[in-house]
Amino acid sequence: MTIVGILVGPGRRAFDLAVVREVYDDRSDRGLPRPTVRILAARAITDLDPLHSIRRTHGLDTVEELDMLVVPGSEDPLAELDAREVSTVARAASAGVLVASLCTGAFTLAAAGLLDGRQATTHWRYADELVRRYPRIHVKARDLYCGEDKVWTSAGVTAGVDLLLQLVRLDWGTSAAETVAKAMVTPVFRPGTQAQYADTNTPTSSAPSVENLHFEVRADLQRPWSVKDLSAICAMSPRTFHRWFSATVGTTPVRWLNDLRVQEAQRLLEQTGLSVGAIARDVGFASDDLLRKHFTARLGITPTSHASTFRQPRP
Repeated sequence: MTIVGILVGPGRRAFDLAVVREVYDDRSDRGLPRPTVRILAARAITDLDPLHSIRRTHGLDTVEELDMLVVPGSEDPLAELDAREVSTVARAASAGVLVASLCTGAFTLAAAGLLDGRQATTHWRYADELVRRYPRIHVKARDLYCGEDKVWTSAGVTAGVDLLLQLVRLDWGTSAAETVAKAMVTPVFRPGTQAQYADTNTPTSSAPSVENLHFEVRADLQRPWSVKDLSAICAMSPRTFHRWFSATVGTTPVRWLNDLRVQEAQRLLEQTGLSVGAIARDVGFASDDLLRKHFTARLGITPTSHASTFRQPRP
């Protein structure tokens, strides 16, 4: 059983709370694990903003019992932080609990010392302030989400959905993330390095969206796609395409393509009995060694280990 705690208090964003509850809703009727969601707060009833209040289910002293603690953003991220909440986040991390922040919740993680020496992100409007206050953090101002091990951060608003789906994917597998995304009518996969926004001077009027490009490439992953091939889909020169893609997605076309291949490999490892070599060929890697290299670099686990953990029993 997964126990997810949401840290709430005065000024926390009600939207972020709703996002966590939606992602970790009970979907056991569709074959997913049944999580338990707890509302952690110092007070019995907490005002989240002028229109919302929430009743806690547990106090801050129960944080060590969690599998994951999510820290929502604040309506006023520059206000003084509650020392009890900062201490709670630090205790969770010390107890081995995965800690994730949504939007400006990153400031609470930073105050607890969890982000020192790490890459982290937050809403783009407050990235400079995060750098100013906590210079030891490697702030990735454009990323949707980033993290490793048991510390994760996301940008604002819907980027929190992307982060939580990534955590579902890492914990329960790709098919579970797809089930949750389908229920929420949201894209199942946006890489953390995708930009929070596109620069206004980026030429996009004649180009398809990244989602359309994703559809075209995903339909034929075995093809040895080149940047020239991708740019042709977008009716751009390779140089213009590379600038547009980097500004829009926040990474290179090659890395994005390899991310798609790894994602599809995850699905095949979970849902088929194919060998690693066969899956490598199906998703467009030239060898199983290349699949292992990219898979392990992104997920921290080998394809074989992933299959043994998440492969669904065949009827």
